[in-house]
Amino acid sequence: MTLRWIGVVLAAATVASCGGDGNPPADVPVDGAEATDPGDVPVVVTDYGSEAATEEVGGRDESMAEEVLVDEGTDPAGDGAEDAQEEAKVEVPCVPDCEGRECGSDGCDGVCGFCEYGEICIPDTGICKPYCEKKCDGKVCGSDGCGGDCPPGCAENEECSPTFTCVLKSCVKQCDGKVCGPDGCGDYCGTCEDGFVCTKDGQCTEDTSCHDVTEIGQCVGNERQWCEGGVLKKEVCDTANGYVCGYDNNAQKFMCRKPEVCVPQCTGKQCGPDGCPGGGTCGTCEGDLVCSEGGQCGEECGGVTATGQCMDLYTLVFCDRGILKTYYCNQVVPPLECKWNAEATPPQYDCL
Repeated sequence: MTLRWIGVVLAAATVASCGGDGNPPADVPVDGAEATDPGDVPVVVTDYGSEAATEEVGGRDESMAEEVLVDEGTDPAGDGAEDAQEEAKVEVPCVPDCEGRECGSDGCDGVCGFCEYGEICIPDTGICKPYCEKKCDGKVCGSDGCGGDCPPGCAENEECSPTFTCVLKSCVKQCDGKVCGPDGCGDYCGTCEDGFVCTKDGQCTEDTSCHDVTEIGQCVGNERQWCEGGVLKKEVCDTANGYVCGYDNNAQKFMCRKPEVCVPQCTGKQCGPDGCPGGGTCGTCEGDLVCSEGGQCGEECGGVTATGQCMDLYTLVFCDRGILKTYYCNQVVPPLECKWNAEATPPQYDCL
């Protein structure tokens, strides 16, 4: 039973105690009338839901009032509001949105896909495009090599020159009497050939700077070039008299000199190169024989290594610099035998 109904019952009991005709006693003021002695009669407040209901009226128990107040707090309407707030706090599941996107975010902490190697994802569109490295170093305008323009670009009254600088659209080229150098409008009046440089007057002259050429010099074909006092020097060797450009070991620099006569080095050799330019040889081997590293002809080693092996008690074979060697151990005095020599470095078969 709520506090409001308890108040109605208490009011009825009060009326009964004051007379059964339903009218208030003579000493209790009617609504709107002045009380003769309000201090002698306890006041019954009509708002039974307020704290005034807890005042002692007609000897009512205080514990009853406290219990009623607890019941008043369990208003069904209040419980419903709390339930609605709890439902409002329930999170709505995120729905990924990847329509028309092949990469990048799906809007729910996920991704719509990944780009292939060599491609990058454009975040705004979610489209994969080939990776392109923009080339704008030294440019203020013109193509960046990736379908765009290099910043900052030119003003409306300017245009981008072939050298990627901004020039006035009304610019007049200044090339009268010039064969090279800038034209004053972001381009050039012309260029010079290799080995020539452009002067301030717009004329081509031979390049006498040494650049990377040193005092030792170099050979460009049959022309000798060297640096002397910061100036590049050149000399064409006289081939008619047998001079060619080459390095001179005595002078320790490149010179125009007669070629040295090469003497073939074939002493003790049967085959192989003779040591002179031109691909000369000391001879060739016949039949199935091959040439060793030492210039000797012999049989191929096949599966025999430098460790060697014993063909029988007296015959030793081993591979020596690319050809097969055979020793007969019993042809020495005193006769020896083919055995394993563990003390050799490295260990090998030998005549012992």
